[in-house]
Amino acid sequence: MCGITGAVDFTTAEPITTEVLDSMCKSIEHRGPDGTRKMLRQHLAFGHTRLSVIDTEGGWQPISNEDDSIHVILNGEIYNYQNLRCSLEKLGHTFKTASDTEVIVHLYEERENQFVKELDGMFAIAIFDERKKRLVLARDRIGKKPLFYSIERNQLIFGSELKALQPALKSREINHASLREYLTYGYVGAPSSILDGVQKLPPGNLLEFSQNGRKIERYWNLNSNIDSDISFEEACSQVRERVDQAVKSRQISDVALGFFLSGGIDSSITVASAATTMARSLKTFSIGFEEQSFSELPYARNIAERFSTEHEEFIVKPDLIGDIANIVKAADEPFADSSMVPMYYLCRQTRKHVTVAISGDGGDEAFSGYDRYYGISLAENFYRTPHLIRKGLIGPIACRIPEQSGKRSNLRRLKRLAFPAMTSPDEWYRGWMQQFRVETHGDVFTTDFMKKDSVAEWRDRNIALFTSKEPGDRRARLADIETYLPNDLMVKTDRMSMAFGLEVRSPFLDHRLLEFSSSLPEKYLRSNRNGKRILKAAYADLIPPEIANRPKEGFTVPIATWINGPLKSTIREHLAAGSAQVSKIVEPTYIDRMLYEHTNMKHDHSIRLWNLFCLEAWANEFRVTLS
Repeated sequence: MCGITGAVDFTTAEPITTEVLDSMCKSIEHRGPDGTRKMLRQHLAFGHTRLSVIDTEGGWQPISNEDDSIHVILNGEIYNYQNLRCSLEKLGHTFKTASDTEVIVHLYEERENQFVKELDGMFAIAIFDERKKRLVLARDRIGKKPLFYSIERNQLIFGSELKALQPALKSREINHASLREYLTYGYVGAPSSILDGVQKLPPGNLLEFSQNGRKIERYWNLNSNIDSDISFEEACSQVRERVDQAVKSRQISDVALGFFLSGGIDSSITVASAATTMARSLKTFSIGFEEQSFSELPYARNIAERFSTEHEEFIVKPDLIGDIANIVKAADEPFADSSMVPMYYLCRQTRKHVTVAISGDGGDEAFSGYDRYYGISLAENFYRTPHLIRKGLIGPIACRIPEQSGKRSNLRRLKRLAFPAMTSPDEWYRGWMQQFRVETHGDVFTTDFMKKDSVAEWRDRNIALFTSKEPGDRRARLADIETYLPNDLMVKTDRMSMAFGLEVRSPFLDHRLLEFSSSLPEKYLRSNRNGKRILKAAYADLIPPEIANRPKEGFTVPIATWINGPLKSTIREHLAAGSAQVSKIVEPTYIDRMLYEHTNMKHDHSIRLWNLFCLEAWANEFRVTLS
């Protein structure tokens, strides 16, 4: 796991100066704390910061082919590199290292841009072909590893994080459409970035840059065909086999490896699967909270004891006042998923013991674990109620339900189902995922800000994701895999782990496993509120019922309590000050109202206050003007 950055310019021998390349590498050295290597050649500048995991002595990058005409840098891991190497050696290729990265350069020699289809792993890759005068950038199928780029005339600059591009950028103007997306969803999704002129390569895409210009192609799409003939029993057997294989392949490492253990079924299965095949004891790491309703440590402890792991757990007592600048800086772009806070502390603690950690990320999207997938099924029934009744009777009643800040508030769920009155289940689902909603918060933004983009554009940005005729829960799950998974969950995991040079691997995001789960009938994945039905059945012999059958909790944090407690003065200092940048976007009177109502527990505004707080802290940290 590493950081990559660089530039290509076909109009000059030196695309950027040595000093600029040094600065670009310096900005992402946290991703690769073991050392930095650089390459400056005609038209090309490559920088690589290394976290040594495979071939710790010899795997330094960039790595070139036999005649030194093709060069590669990699951020990520290729899990099938040993099989690929054997095949390439039979074709006559000579290897100088034992690393997974070197496989890529020889595979490119054989397959050119088709090489990426052979890779099983998580990756962001840059390849420069001197003979054909072209740069190839590729990003893994699911979007586990990030890749930013900017093109101006004949120059392309790229990097693992936005901050890596900034030393070479000529402008740092805010993209206002992206800012609206952040306010709506709490993140900026690919292909956009928060800055004008900078883009993200979407997951499953390859970009070719040459003297003829730029060409982007998508090399992978998630299978959308359902296998109606497979039996539940056969599907269970294949789920078990595929998950076990994904866990096994992600244990390859030349350095210490451990497991995140939350006490939920996904991380419990990764530990159980590994424990049945590994001779040595596993290392597991868990995080909890002082607020007991948010802490899952007893469940994690149950699994740790069951499989005799070397278990470490700790309680989050966040020093957000001291750490928020580091957390925001690590996030790179404005990012409002509050679970980045415990992830930051979990990664910091875990890195003291291991260099690689295996997580349960992706189990909810692969096997229909979120309650909101059941919610959209309810919404499909609810929205068959005549519009007049929903809008004229149920909506006004639901509006009066006070919002509660508990982790599992059924009243809050009821309110979110019925208010505001939507026109379709898909519109309801998008509303469920939003933080500042057009329907309820369209009038809280300043006049100047509203002039920069139309409300209609903002509202319709993700409508195209819900175009299939599939059942609602399947539509929502596939939309999450396209949007929420790579743009929120993967960002959180990548940025918080790489802030400490910790590599995190996710077996449930094995692309072959995702392809298989997406082919299963939805009834195999979910039965009413019982999500992950087939996953629970496949591991019923290893996971106790008290873990498998307890309600879905999620990696949520008591942010509402923190805003009224340890963060109270900090939040107010950031948002209520006359110089606050967010006051250029949200009317100061509305910010004051949210602070008053939240402090006096009249309304839970935590998600919106946190959104603005993270935006203000980001603008201050990166010295960017929000106007």
